[in-house]
Amino acid sequence: MEYSSFLFFTKISQMYRYTAFSLLLLLGGALILSGCDTGLTGSKTENLPPSTNMTIEKINRGDDFRLSSQIQISWWGNDPDGYVVGYEYAINDTSEDAWTFTRRADSTFILPITEGQREDDVLFKVRAVDNEGAKDPIGARLIYPIVNSSPTVSFIETETPPDSLFAISSFGWEYDDPDGLLNIRSTEIAINDTINGWTDIPITAENEGRVFISLEVDNSTTGIKTADVYFGRSYSTGVDDAGNPIQISGIEVGAQNTAYVRSIDAAGAVSKVDTVSWFVKPQRSKVLFLNDIDTNTSIEQQQEHISYLNELGIDPDLWTINTGEPALGTIELSDQFPTVVDPTLRKTLAKWDHIYWVSNSIQRNIVHALDITTEFLENGGTIFVNIPMVSYPALTPQSEIFNFLPVDSIGYFPPGGLENGFVINGDTEVKGPAGPVLLTESRQIAIYPLKPAPGATLLYETDFKATTVTGNITDYDRFEGVGIENPEGNLIYFGIDLTTLGGNDNLADFIEYVCVQRLGFSN
Repeated sequence: MEYSSFLFFTKISQMYRYTAFSLLLLLGGALILSGCDTGLTGSKTENLPPSTNMTIEKINRGDDFRLSSQIQISWWGNDPDGYVVGYEYAINDTSEDAWTFTRRADSTFILPITEGQREDDVLFKVRAVDNEGAKDPIGARLIYPIVNSSPTVSFIETETPPDSLFAISSFGWEYDDPDGLLNIRSTEIAINDTINGWTDIPITAENEGRVFISLEVDNSTTGIKTADVYFGRSYSTGVDDAGNPIQISGIEVGAQNTAYVRSIDAAGAVSKVDTVSWFVKPQRSKVLFLNDIDTNTSIEQQQEHISYLNELGIDPDLWTINTGEPALGTIELSDQFPTVVDPTLRKTLAKWDHIYWVSNSIQRNIVHALDITTEFLENGGTIFVNIPMVSYPALTPQSEIFNFLPVDSIGYFPPGGLENGFVINGDTEVKGPAGPVLLTESRQIAIYPLKPAPGATLLYETDFKATTVTGNITDYDRFEGVGIENPEGNLIYFGIDLTTLGGNDNLADFIEYVCVQRLGFSN
């Protein structure tokens, strides 16, 4: 009982002491608050500026080990009483207006070399900026010993003219610089004159080291001409920084020409010059004769066709395109054409009003006609095509050529029959509802009869025979077309070599009918 009473009085004593201490704290607080009627005293601390450091503090390199002018530079900053919001940097010129603000702590720079010098020492200075706008009054600085590397330039082989061309010539070239593309100040081209003839071709970062331009001249007469410059595949008019059209003088029509290109960097270093040569042909006629006959009789056949045109007062411009061999069933576009179809080849062909196209094979350049004559036909051009229709394993109703020629299908034999080939006998008439009647001079084999495409007009047909596996000859009468005009009336296809149809000595009359009367050919 005595022990319990002791515990009770002990707890009461502790509670009393705790209460007394709490009252003292409250009274002390009240006294302090009652004495604070004049506010806090002391002075505000001023903002301290940030400091700046560069990752590299010093560069020790001799003249033989100088750096490229394209440099990756990095830095950092500290602020003792706030935080860094960004940096300002200056190159060489550290006057107050020469600083550039950035939030980055690193970047790649093309350090400027004094023009005309190969080596230079370039000052780079950077200073941190804190959240109150204070700038490091000292900053970090470093001298970069740099050496300039000469730029390079070269024509792109697939974007240069073939051996000869007419009014439009296109050129593509690549330029580079070991110090970075941004170090390239300009790229230039000259035609035949590298003393006074350099013309600047504007470039931007979007060029990505490549240039493609086209030069167009009036080639209706021979002599020295001035070319208009067009940029890119869009063939947009080339203008300089002032908005003036760019022109290049010195192209000679009817002669061999040489194009020169070079690039110049920011320090004025000039690349080695690259060159390409080509012949500029005059255009004297509204009619273009395309010779795609790759046999040893090509010239003789060409001359026969041209003689008939000459009888009609037409003296066509000539373009021979008979190089190349079929690959995978289709010939690659002749290298006598410009390799750049759009815009160079399309716009070149569009310079004529009419095209007279001959070949010995339906698998040659004519397979590209739908693509390369787009602009020509859109401009109202007309085409006469004389190519024998001889079937090949790769020729099917789905072949691209049937999207151009007005042919629905070629002759066929029902499976399981004895018929295995076509023949047209000598002295067989080739005729239609109008126009002169032609006559075969000799037996024709392997020529296929044609069925016109829907909406097309059958102009000529003949008497086809079928050979059999037993050696007999039977009549073939499913369809026997050889000459068809397309629904638009701007293309006539004739599927027998005309030079074999002179039995009536009237091929000039035939050409007058199909080319002049129906297609509107004129000189």
